[in-house]
Formats: sequence, structure tokens, C-alpha cells
Amino acid sequence: MKTLWTAALLAVAAPALADQLFLRESEAPRALFGEHVTSTRKTLELSPPEVAELSRVLERKVEIRSYPYLEIRPETDGDRILGEIFLLDVIGQSQPITFAVGVKPDGTLQDVQVMVYREPHGDEIRERRFRAQFAGKKLQDPLVVGKDIDAISGATISSSSAAYAARKGLALADLLRRRTAGKQP
Repeated sequence: MKTLWTAALLAVAAPALADQLFLRESEAPRALFGEHVTSTRKTLELSPPEVAELSRVLERKVEIRSYPYLEIRPETDGDRILGEIFLLDVIGQSQPITFAVGVKPDGTLQDVQVMVYREPHGDEIRERRFRAQFAGKKLQDPLVVGKDIDAISGATISSSSAAYAARKGLALADLLRRRTAGKQP
């Protein structure tokens, strides 16, 4: 009975950590690419050689082969692609942070936004002044926190997670672009 009482007391005394939802998937296209856009949800399935290449580019072992993304088009010109938004979970200090990483067809970063934040602190990475550092970056550009990207004080791990998400989104967009270019006559 004592252990049950102790468990109940700890459950009440422990701070409740709830996911902080900042951006829904349905809101991401307009948040990252502006008004009057439409999106189609797709999945990028990587081959084993593409997974190995992604691991090499990111300098981190990647095991996930399936990545959801949104293909963004203008409402009025459905033939033209404005970019893709990769929906990525990246580990923060101990919980995953869900990011929306928008990449333009020329391979430049449009924006990085936090969709769901699960850590007890560090959600300042969703603020515009932090995210603005990523706009226009390319896969070849360095994205090192503390050198190329200013970390947010008290949110260094979350800042690094955002930089990794940006780099991974750029790398996935590059793989997708090369794969699509290879299918054209």
C-alpha cells in the first residue's frame, strides 16, 4: 500500500509536461510559403544507397528510410512547384521535436518552423529571430551552432536540433531533386 501511495504522490507532484503544438500540418504550407498555396502529402522512400548517402552527408547514422513531405504549389498554377516541406522529428534533450523544413526548388532553405515541442524549456527556437538565420541556406553551407548559427541561451540543444533538422531537410530535398531530375528525358 505504501508504494501505491508513494507512486500516487509522485504522479501528483511531478510537473505535467504536455506537448506544445505550435503548427499543424495543414497550416504549414501557408506558414512557410505564404498565402494562396496548396499542398499534396507525399512520402520519400529512400533506397539503401540513399540512406548511406544521407548518413554521410549528415555525418550521423541514419536508419529511417521513409520521410513524409508536402509538395507545395501555387493555387493558380498547379504545374509549378514552389518547394517541399519535410516533416521531421529530431531528438532534443530527451524528447523529439517536430519540425517543418521548407526548401525551395533551387535548394535554398525557405524556413524552419517548430510544429510540436515536447521539452520542458527551449521552445524559443520557434521565434522568428532565431529561425531567420536559416533562410537562404543551402546544403553546402555550414550550419554549426555557435559558429554559423547563434544558439539561444539556455536552449543550445534545441538550437542544435533545429540546425540538424534544417540540414536534413536540405539533404532530403537534394536527394528528391536529383531523383526527379533522373526521371526526366
